[in-house]
This record gives sequence, structure tokens and C-alpha cells, in this order.
Amino acid sequence: MTTHGTPPAAVAGTRAADGSRPSPPLWLPALFLLAFSFGTDDLIIAGILPGLSRDLGVPVAMGGQLVTVFALTYALGAPVAAFLTARLPRRRVLVGAAVVFVLANLGAALAPAYGPLLVARIVSGLAAATASPAAFAVAATAAPAGRQGRYLAIVGAGLTTSLVAGVPAGTWIGGLLGWRATMLYVAAIALVAALGLLATLPRLPAGEAAGPGGHLAPSPGGEAAGVKERLALLRRPATAAALLAMIPSGAGGMMSYVYITEITGLLGGVRGSAVAPLITAVGLAGIAGAFAGGRLVDALGALRALMVLLCGVFAAPLLMAVLGVAGGPYPLPVVASVVVLYGLATWGIAPATQAWLLERGGGPGAANELLALNNSAMFLGFSLAGGIGGLVLETGGPAAVPATAAGLVLLSLALFRTAFVSDRRRRRSGPDGGGGVSG
Repeated sequence: MTTHGTPPAAVAGTRAADGSRPSPPLWLPALFLLAFSFGTDDLIIAGILPGLSRDLGVPVAMGGQLVTVFALTYALGAPVAAFLTARLPRRRVLVGAAVVFVLANLGAALAPAYGPLLVARIVSGLAAATASPAAFAVAATAAPAGRQGRYLAIVGAGLTTSLVAGVPAGTWIGGLLGWRATMLYVAAIALVAALGLLATLPRLPAGEAAGPGGHLAPSPGGEAAGVKERLALLRRPATAAALLAMIPSGAGGMMSYVYITEITGLLGGVRGSAVAPLITAVGLAGIAGAFAGGRLVDALGALRALMVLLCGVFAAPLLMAVLGVAGGPYPLPVVASVVVLYGLATWGIAPATQAWLLERGGGPGAANELLALNNSAMFLGFSLAGGIGGLVLETGGPAAVPATAAGLVLLSLALFRTAFVSDRRRRRSGPDGGGGVSG
């Protein structure tokens, strides 16, 4: 069943000539590009910070808060924006938020002082917080049967690819033409994505669920669920525990990246410009991890894939800490292997987490809110990574950073285990225990 006369092929993609497998729809690359622009905007300030601070006459530390305010605005704004836009068609939400994001970055490029630039960053963070959960929700609910993980991974890979391509390109543009040109570069990427979505994404009403074959179908009654029903999912211990687990998971996962220069210096004596190839390796591994994580979800199911990837997210910083304490320096291939493992696992877990939450969520109308809360918890973790890691670095040295990251991931594993056990009990004993798709 499809909605408002939208052909199935327009939503889930066109089928191959033999009818065996649908090809990706045209709006999926547009969602990738939109996520790419959000990820670039989040982290690009780090690459243009010296020039920006000099131009606006503010200390570098104050300029760095432009990164913090974007992340915090995203974390706090995503759940609120999801509730406020729940009854709006997804196409309108995505295109509208993308346009606001473009205007915010244009405003940032024209900002005459630090204050207006800070406001522009808040607005761009709110726009990203509004569009990101909707993008993941459309990708998940519109995916053909057996390909949900891959569709989620494509959107998620937009965020990861920004680390490897978006931020370096923006930094290069800033060094060549000034930081304001970098803001225009981010706006241009988002504008292309908005036009792509406007041209290719069907007019999909709110409150949709995946129907047979992965096509979009309206939720019962044709309306989005009410606020009470949408908040009910948080009363499920399994869902609440999994969302809570994303905070230490995000902090532990990002901490090693924030202080990667100190870690590589400890493990292999790799410092200065020599770290750049290793950072690129982390980013490339993250892209591969995102796609591999999506395929793992489709092959093993969300629960098994999540368990495998959680073990990887824990093992990577633990291995860094053990090697750091044991001695060194180690040969460059050893250091590179460790950071590649870190990138694969850390950025590969997102599709599995999203798919597991969606399978056990509060019904078809709650996908947007669930993914918003998931992203919010993850960004809260990201915002804690720098501060906690900095304190640990000062008191315990570089080896203490991945050790603390591993401890945070271990806490996340304990919370996820609580979620898994609670979900198993509910599905065995509750009247709606059979709901959802088994992982």
C-alpha cells in the first residue's frame, strides 16, 4: 500500500529488470548529501578557528565554543523539534529545515561580530536537529525488505564522510579564501541537497510506517500519534536504557578521536603533520564501518549486529590503553591497524542502534522521535568527550584517555545489556510482546 497515489518505485526505488532487487531511490543520495553538510558544519570550525578568531577579535577558546553550541543545540533541540514537527509531511520538514540551514550558514558568512555568528550557529544546529532524525526515519521506513540497515548506513555515512572530505575541503577553502568562504561552501552543499530532495522526494504525509516490501504506508487512522502515545515509548525500560546507554557510548567513542594526536604520539611517536594520514585512515575506516554496519544489520539482524559492534567499540580503546601502558613506540603499521579498528567499530554501530530502537519502538508514528532521542543522547555524549578526556589527559597522561573511553563504553555495554534483558522479558510476558521485528 502506498500513500496519496505515490508509486512504490518512487519511494523505495525502482526494481531491476528481473524484479529481484530494487535500485536505490534518487532521494537517498540527497539525504546523504544533507547529512554530509550537517557533519561538515558541526566540525568545520576547528579547521578555520585561528583565522576566525583573529578576524572577529576573540580568543581562540571563545571561538571554540562555536563547536560546543552547535552540538548542544543539536542535542537539546532534536527531541523537541521531532515532537513539534511530528504531524508535518516529511518532505516539508526535510526541505524546510535544509533551507533554514542554508540561510543560517549564509548569515554566518556575513556575521559582522562574534554575537551574530553565535546566533547563526544556534539556528543551524536547530535546523540540523530537525532534519537529521527525519532523514533517518524516511530512510528506515522506506527501505525495501532486508535493506533497512543499508539505507540507514547511507545516510549515516554522510556524517562520517564529512570527517574525511567535508572538513578538510572546508579547511582548505578557509585557508585560501578566508573562513567566510567556508561558511558559503557549507551552505552550497546543503542547497544542492535541498534542491535534490525537492525534486525527488515524494510528498509523504506524517506518521508513516513501512508497509509490505518496505513501501511507505500510513499509520492507523492516517494521523500521527498523539504526544501521550509518543512519550509512552520512554516508559519502556528497554528503550529508556538503550537511549541512556548512548550517552557514555558517544562520549567513549568520540574521546579517542578528540585526543588522537596524543594517543598516536604515545603509541608510535607519530606527531605533528604525520598524524594527518592516520586521521584520514580513521575517517575512511569510519565510512567503511558505517556501510559494513548496515550490511551486518541486514545479515544478522539488529540485535546480533549491535552486540558484535559494541564489542568492537569496547575493544578498540582498550587495545590502545593496553599498548600504551605496555610500552612502545610501536611500528607505524601497528598504530595504523589500531586506529583503523577504532574507526570501523565506532562509526559502524549507528545503523545497528537505530534499527534495534526502531524494531522496539512505540509504533509507526514514533520513528522520528526515537531517532531524535537517539541522536540527542549521542551528541550529549560527544559534548562530554572533550571535557572528560581533557581532565583525564592532564591527570593520567595519554594512556588514561583510551582507558577512560573503554570504561565509558563498558558502562554503555552494561546499560545495553539491561535493555536487552528487559526487552526479552517484555516480549515473552507482555500482551504486546510479539510486536516489532525480531532482532
